[in-house]
Amino acid sequence: MIEGNLRNVPLSDVFQIVSTGMKSGILTLSRPNYRSRIYFEMGRIQYAHLSPGVHLGEVLVRMEKLSSYEVQTILLKQKRENAGTPLGLSAVAMGYIEEEDLKNALYSQITEVLTELIFWKKGIFHFAEKSNLASQIPTDHAFDAMPLLMQVVKNVNNWKKGHVNGNTIFERTGDPTKLDLPAGSWEVLGYVDGKRNALSIAAEIDIQQRQILHVLYELEQAGVIGPSKYKPDVRVVLTVSPSSAYQRLINISLLRFNFKPVLVSSYTSGLRYLEEHNPHLIIVDDFENEGWEFVKRVRKSPKRKHLPIIVLTSEQQKTGFFGRFNKPKAKV
Repeated sequence: MIEGNLRNVPLSDVFQIVSTGMKSGILTLSRPNYRSRIYFEMGRIQYAHLSPGVHLGEVLVRMEKLSSYEVQTILLKQKRENAGTPLGLSAVAMGYIEEEDLKNALYSQITEVLTELIFWKKGIFHFAEKSNLASQIPTDHAFDAMPLLMQVVKNVNNWKKGHVNGNTIFERTGDPTKLDLPAGSWEVLGYVDGKRNALSIAAEIDIQQRQILHVLYELEQAGVIGPSKYKPDVRVVLTVSPSSAYQRLINISLLRFNFKPVLVSSYTSGLRYLEEHNPHLIIVDDFENEGWEFVKRVRKSPKRKHLPIIVLTSEQQKTGFFGRFNKPKAKV
Protein backbone atom coordinates (compact mmCIF):
# COMPACT_ATOMS: atom_id res chain seq x y z
CA MET A 1 0.00 0.00 0.00
CA ILE A 2 1.15 3.55 -0.82
CA GLU A 3 -0.01 6.22 1.60
CA GLY A 4 0.92 9.68 2.81
CA ASN A 5 -0.03 13.33 3.14
CA LEU A 6 -0.41 15.76 0.24
CA ARG A 7 1.52 18.37 2.20
CA ASN A 8 4.59 16.18 1.86
CA VAL A 9 3.90 14.34 -1.39
CA PRO A 10 2.15 16.30 -4.18
CA LEU A 11 -0.48 14.61 -6.32
CA SER A 12 1.81 14.63 -9.36
CA ASP A 13 4.36 12.50 -7.51
CA VAL A 14 1.69 10.00 -6.47
CA PHE A 15 0.52 9.73 -10.08
CA GLN A 16 4.11 9.24 -11.21
CA ILE A 17 4.54 6.28 -8.88
CA VAL A 18 1.28 4.62 -9.91
CA SER A 19 1.67 5.36 -13.62
CA THR A 20 5.31 4.34 -14.11
CA GLY A 21 4.78 1.31 -11.91
CA MET A 22 1.81 0.30 -14.09
CA LYS A 23 -0.17 -0.40 -10.95
CA SER A 24 -3.81 -1.47 -10.78
CA GLY A 25 -5.96 -0.43 -7.84
CA ILE A 26 -7.76 2.47 -6.20
CA LEU A 27 -6.20 5.75 -5.10
CA THR A 28 -8.28 7.28 -2.31
CA LEU A 29 -7.79 10.92 -1.30
CA SER A 30 -9.63 12.61 1.53
CA ARG A 31 -9.81 15.82 3.51
CA PRO A 32 -12.56 17.17 5.80
CA ASN A 33 -15.95 16.84 4.05
CA TYR A 34 -14.43 15.57 0.79
CA ARG A 35 -13.42 12.16 -0.54
CA SER A 36 -12.13 11.09 -3.94
CA ARG A 37 -11.46 7.68 -5.48
CA ILE A 38 -9.46 7.17 -8.67
CA TYR A 39 -9.45 3.75 -10.32
CA PHE A 40 -6.28 2.67 -12.11
CA GLU A 41 -5.68 -0.25 -14.44
CA MET A 42 -2.04 -0.88 -15.39
CA GLY A 43 -1.16 2.71 -14.54
CA ARG A 44 -4.00 4.20 -16.60
CA ILE A 45 -7.10 5.91 -15.18
CA GLN A 46 -10.42 4.16 -15.67
CA TYR A 47 -12.66 6.30 -13.50
CA ALA A 48 -12.54 9.15 -10.98
CA HIS A 49 -15.10 10.19 -8.41
CA LEU A 50 -15.25 13.14 -6.01
CA SER A 51 -17.86 13.55 -3.30
CA PRO A 52 -19.25 16.12 -3.21
CA GLY A 53 -18.36 16.89 -6.80
CA VAL A 54 -19.13 16.34 -10.46
CA HIS A 55 -21.29 13.31 -11.28
CA LEU A 56 -21.12 11.34 -14.53
CA GLY A 57 -24.85 11.84 -15.06
CA GLU A 58 -24.37 15.60 -14.85
CA VAL A 59 -21.60 15.42 -17.48
CA LEU A 60 -23.82 13.44 -19.85
CA VAL A 61 -26.60 16.01 -19.41
CA ARG A 62 -24.20 18.87 -20.23
CA MET A 63 -23.06 16.91 -23.29
CA GLU A 64 -26.75 16.58 -24.27
CA LYS A 65 -26.35 12.81 -24.49
CA LEU A 66 -28.91 12.26 -21.70
CA SER A 67 -31.72 14.31 -20.25
CA SER A 68 -31.97 14.74 -16.51
CA TYR A 69 -35.10 12.61 -16.69
CA GLU A 70 -33.15 9.74 -18.27
CA VAL A 71 -30.33 10.01 -15.71
CA GLN A 72 -32.76 9.74 -12.82
CA THR A 73 -34.54 6.87 -14.55
CA ILE A 74 -31.19 5.04 -14.60
CA LEU A 75 -30.53 5.90 -10.96
CA LEU A 76 -33.92 4.53 -9.93
CA LYS A 77 -33.33 1.33 -11.92
CA GLN A 78 -29.91 0.94 -10.32
CA LYS A 79 -31.41 1.33 -6.87
CA ARG A 80 -34.02 -1.34 -7.54
CA GLU A 81 -32.03 -3.85 -9.60
CA ASN A 82 -28.30 -3.19 -10.03
CA ALA A 83 -26.93 -1.24 -7.10
CA GLY A 84 -23.30 -2.01 -7.96
CA THR A 85 -23.39 -1.23 -11.68
CA PRO A 86 -21.77 2.10 -12.68
CA LEU A 87 -24.19 4.61 -14.21
CA GLY A 88 -22.27 4.78 -17.48
CA LEU A 89 -22.47 1.04 -18.06
CA SER A 90 -26.17 1.07 -17.22
CA ALA A 91 -26.75 3.90 -19.70
CA VAL A 92 -25.05 1.90 -22.46
CA ALA A 93 -26.88 -1.32 -21.55
CA MET A 94 -30.24 0.49 -21.60
CA GLY A 95 -29.51 1.91 -25.04
CA TYR A 96 -29.37 5.56 -24.00
CA ILE A 97 -25.80 6.21 -25.13
CA GLU A 98 -23.04 4.62 -27.22
CA GLU A 99 -19.66 3.44 -25.94
CA GLU A 100 -17.97 6.43 -27.57
CA ASP A 101 -20.30 8.76 -25.66
CA LEU A 102 -19.36 7.01 -22.43
CA LYS A 103 -15.65 7.31 -23.21
CA ASN A 104 -15.94 11.07 -23.85
CA ALA A 105 -18.03 11.60 -20.71
CA LEU A 106 -15.55 9.66 -18.58
CA TYR A 107 -12.66 11.73 -19.91
CA SER A 108 -14.53 14.94 -19.04
CA GLN A 109 -15.44 13.72 -15.57
CA ILE A 110 -11.91 12.52 -14.80
CA THR A 111 -10.51 15.84 -16.00
CA GLU A 112 -12.90 17.80 -13.75
CA VAL A 113 -12.12 15.65 -10.73
CA LEU A 114 -8.38 16.03 -11.24
CA THR A 115 -8.83 19.78 -11.67
CA GLU A 116 -10.42 20.02 -8.24
CA LEU A 117 -7.78 17.76 -6.68
CA ILE A 118 -4.97 19.94 -8.05
CA PHE A 119 -6.17 22.69 -5.71
CA TRP A 120 -5.85 20.43 -2.66
CA LYS A 121 -2.81 21.43 -0.65
CA LYS A 122 -3.77 19.30 2.34
CA GLY A 123 -5.25 15.85 2.66
CA ILE A 124 -4.27 12.22 3.03
CA PHE A 125 -4.04 9.54 0.37
CA HIS A 126 -3.57 5.80 0.10
CA PHE A 127 -3.33 3.48 -2.85
CA ALA A 128 -4.61 -0.08 -2.48
CA GLU A 129 -3.67 -2.49 -5.22
CA LYS A 130 -6.51 -4.43 -6.80
CA SER A 131 -7.25 -7.78 -5.29
CA ASN A 132 -7.25 -10.84 -7.53
CA LEU A 133 -10.76 -11.45 -6.24
CA ALA A 134 -12.04 -8.06 -7.36
CA SER A 135 -14.76 -8.41 -9.99
CA GLN A 136 -16.20 -4.89 -10.30
CA ILE A 137 -14.65 -3.07 -13.27
CA PRO A 138 -15.75 0.59 -13.65
CA THR A 139 -15.53 0.49 -17.48
CA ASP A 140 -13.34 -0.91 -20.22
CA HIS A 141 -12.02 2.57 -21.02
CA ALA A 142 -8.78 3.93 -19.61
CA PHE A 143 -6.66 7.05 -20.11
CA ASP A 144 -2.95 7.76 -19.74
CA ALA A 145 -2.58 9.31 -16.30
CA MET A 146 0.45 11.60 -16.61
CA PRO A 147 -0.46 13.35 -19.91
CA LEU A 148 -3.95 13.92 -18.55
CA LEU A 149 -2.65 15.37 -15.29
CA MET A 150 -0.17 17.61 -17.13
CA GLN A 151 -2.98 19.00 -19.29
CA VAL A 152 -4.99 19.74 -16.16
CA VAL A 153 -2.02 21.56 -14.60
CA LYS A 154 -1.59 23.60 -17.80
CA ASN A 155 -5.27 24.57 -17.78
CA VAL A 156 -5.21 25.56 -14.11
CA ASN A 157 -2.11 27.73 -14.59
CA ASN A 158 -3.86 29.49 -17.46
CA TRP A 159 -7.04 30.07 -15.47
CA LYS A 160 -5.06 31.64 -12.63
CA LYS A 161 -4.70 34.73 -14.82
CA GLY A 162 -8.21 35.67 -13.79
CA HIS A 163 -11.86 34.71 -13.62
CA VAL A 164 -15.19 36.46 -13.14
CA ASN A 165 -17.62 36.23 -10.25
CA GLY A 166 -20.22 33.55 -11.00
CA ASN A 167 -23.10 35.84 -10.06
CA THR A 168 -22.11 38.61 -12.51
CA ILE A 169 -24.46 39.25 -15.42
CA PHE A 170 -22.79 40.25 -18.69
CA GLU A 171 -23.89 41.96 -21.88
CA ARG A 172 -22.06 42.39 -25.18
CA THR A 173 -20.13 45.64 -25.48
CA GLY A 174 -17.69 45.14 -28.36
CA ASP A 175 -17.00 43.45 -31.69
CA PRO A 176 -15.45 39.98 -31.20
CA THR A 177 -14.77 39.34 -34.89
CA LYS A 178 -11.54 41.34 -34.97
CA LEU A 179 -9.94 39.67 -31.97
CA ASP A 180 -8.04 36.45 -31.32
CA LEU A 181 -10.36 34.93 -28.70
CA PRO A 182 -9.60 32.00 -26.35
CA ALA A 183 -11.04 28.56 -27.07
CA GLY A 184 -14.74 28.27 -26.27
CA SER A 185 -15.39 32.02 -26.58
CA TRP A 186 -17.92 31.85 -29.39
CA GLU A 187 -19.99 29.23 -27.64
CA VAL A 188 -19.93 31.25 -24.43
CA LEU A 189 -20.86 34.45 -26.27
CA GLY A 190 -23.93 32.70 -27.65
CA TYR A 191 -25.40 32.69 -24.13
CA VAL A 192 -24.41 36.24 -23.11
CA ASP A 193 -27.75 38.05 -23.24
CA GLY A 194 -27.56 40.68 -20.50
CA LYS A 195 -29.87 38.70 -18.22
CA ARG A 196 -28.08 35.44 -17.36
CA ASN A 197 -25.26 35.28 -14.84
CA ALA A 198 -21.96 33.50 -15.41
CA LEU A 199 -23.00 30.34 -13.54
CA SER A 200 -26.16 30.06 -15.61
CA ILE A 201 -24.11 30.30 -18.79
CA ALA A 202 -21.68 27.65 -17.50
CA ALA A 203 -24.55 25.24 -16.84
CA GLU A 204 -25.47 25.29 -20.54
CA ILE A 205 -22.10 24.36 -21.98
CA ASP A 206 -20.05 21.18 -21.98
CA ILE A 207 -16.97 22.98 -20.67
CA GLN A 208 -15.65 23.06 -17.13
CA GLN A 209 -17.16 25.83 -15.04
CA ARG A 210 -13.72 27.16 -14.07
CA GLN A 211 -12.79 27.44 -17.74
CA ILE A 212 -15.96 29.32 -18.63
CA LEU A 213 -15.43 31.80 -15.80
CA HIS A 214 -11.92 32.35 -17.17
CA VAL A 215 -13.17 32.75 -20.75
CA LEU A 216 -15.66 35.38 -19.57
CA TYR A 217 -12.78 37.14 -17.81
CA GLU A 218 -10.75 37.17 -21.04
CA LEU A 219 -13.76 38.47 -23.00
CA GLU A 220 -14.29 41.23 -20.45
CA GLN A 221 -10.60 42.21 -20.56
CA ALA A 222 -10.84 42.38 -24.37
CA GLY A 223 -13.84 44.70 -24.14
CA VAL A 224 -16.16 42.23 -25.86
CA ILE A 225 -18.47 41.99 -22.83
CA GLY A 226 -19.12 44.02 -19.71
CA PRO A 227 -21.29 43.91 -16.60
CA SER A 228 -24.96 44.38 -17.40
CA LYS A 229 -27.08 47.11 -15.85
CA TYR A 230 -29.92 44.60 -15.58
CA LYS A 231 -30.79 43.84 -11.98
CA PRO A 232 -32.69 40.55 -11.83
CA ASP A 233 -35.09 39.47 -9.14
CA VAL A 234 -33.02 36.64 -7.68
CA ARG A 235 -35.14 33.56 -7.07
CA VAL A 236 -33.62 31.27 -4.45
CA VAL A 237 -34.52 27.56 -4.49
CA LEU A 238 -33.62 25.38 -1.52
CA THR A 239 -32.97 21.76 -2.52
CA VAL A 240 -32.90 19.11 0.21
CA SER A 241 -31.59 15.72 -0.92
CA PRO A 242 -29.27 13.11 0.63
CA SER A 243 -28.25 12.09 -2.92
CA SER A 244 -25.33 14.06 -4.33
CA ALA A 245 -26.27 12.84 -7.83
CA TYR A 246 -29.79 14.26 -7.52
CA GLN A 247 -28.40 17.48 -6.06
CA ARG A 248 -26.12 17.99 -9.04
CA LEU A 249 -28.90 17.27 -11.56
CA ILE A 250 -31.32 19.65 -9.88
CA ASN A 251 -28.58 22.25 -9.56
CA ILE A 252 -27.77 22.28 -13.28
CA SER A 253 -31.45 22.54 -14.22
CA LEU A 254 -32.08 25.43 -11.84
CA LEU A 255 -29.00 27.30 -13.02
CA ARG A 256 -30.08 26.95 -16.64
CA PHE A 257 -33.29 28.77 -15.75
CA ASN A 258 -31.35 31.47 -13.88
CA PHE A 259 -32.47 30.41 -10.39
CA LYS A 260 -30.07 30.55 -7.45
CA PRO A 261 -29.81 27.00 -6.01
CA VAL A 262 -29.01 26.30 -2.37
CA LEU A 263 -28.15 22.64 -1.82
CA VAL A 264 -28.23 20.79 1.51
CA SER A 265 -27.87 17.07 2.10
CA SER A 266 -30.02 16.58 5.21
CA TYR A 267 -33.46 17.58 6.44
CA THR A 268 -31.87 18.99 9.59
CA SER A 269 -29.66 21.27 7.50
CA GLY A 270 -32.71 22.34 5.52
CA LEU A 271 -34.60 23.34 8.65
CA ARG A 272 -31.53 25.16 9.95
CA TYR A 273 -31.28 27.11 6.68
CA LEU A 274 -34.95 28.12 6.91
CA GLU A 275 -34.39 29.62 10.35
CA GLU A 276 -32.44 32.48 8.77
CA HIS A 277 -33.42 32.54 5.09
CA ASN A 278 -36.56 32.81 2.95
CA PRO A 279 -36.30 30.85 -0.29
CA HIS A 280 -38.91 31.24 -3.00
CA LEU A 281 -39.28 27.47 -3.44
CA ILE A 282 -38.22 24.26 -1.74
CA ILE A 283 -37.46 20.98 -3.53
CA VAL A 284 -37.41 17.95 -1.23
CA ASP A 285 -36.15 14.49 -2.12
CA ASP A 286 -38.40 12.10 -0.21
CA PHE A 287 -36.01 9.52 1.21
CA GLU A 288 -37.80 6.72 3.09
CA ASN A 289 -40.78 9.04 3.69
CA GLU A 290 -38.65 11.42 5.74
CA GLY A 291 -39.23 14.11 3.14
CA TRP A 292 -42.90 14.37 4.04
CA GLU A 293 -42.01 14.75 7.72
CA PHE A 294 -39.74 17.61 6.71
CA VAL A 295 -42.63 19.24 4.84
CA LYS A 296 -44.91 18.91 7.87
CA ARG A 297 -42.33 20.64 10.06
CA VAL A 298 -41.91 23.44 7.54
CA ARG A 299 -45.68 23.94 7.32
CA LYS A 300 -45.94 24.38 11.09
CA SER A 301 -44.45 27.84 10.66
CA PRO A 302 -47.21 30.39 9.87
CA LYS A 303 -45.02 32.24 7.38
CA ARG A 304 -44.30 28.97 5.48
CA LYS A 305 -47.90 27.83 4.99
CA HIS A 306 -48.02 29.10 1.41
CA LEU A 307 -44.38 28.54 0.45
CA PRO A 308 -44.26 26.36 -2.71
CA ILE A 309 -42.77 22.94 -1.95
CA ILE A 310 -42.06 20.18 -4.47
CA VAL A 311 -41.55 16.67 -3.12
CA LEU A 312 -39.62 14.21 -5.29
CA THR A 313 -41.04 10.71 -5.01
CA SER A 314 -40.22 7.41 -6.66
CA GLU A 315 -43.30 7.68 -8.84
CA GLN A 316 -42.50 8.25 -12.51
CA GLN A 317 -44.36 11.42 -13.49
CA LYS A 318 -43.71 14.17 -16.01
CA THR A 319 -46.14 16.72 -14.67
CA GLY A 320 -45.58 19.85 -12.61
CA PHE A 321 -42.11 21.22 -11.93
CA PHE A 322 -40.09 18.30 -13.20
CA GLY A 323 -42.23 17.98 -16.31
CA ARG A 324 -41.06 21.47 -17.26
CA PHE A 325 -37.49 20.69 -16.30
CA ASN A 326 -37.51 17.29 -18.01
CA LYS A 327 -37.18 15.38 -14.75
CA PRO A 328 -38.97 12.36 -13.31
CA LYS A 329 -40.63 11.72 -9.99
CA ALA A 330 -42.18 15.08 -9.16
CA LYS A 331 -45.10 15.30 -6.83
CA VAL A 332 -46.36 18.46 -5.17
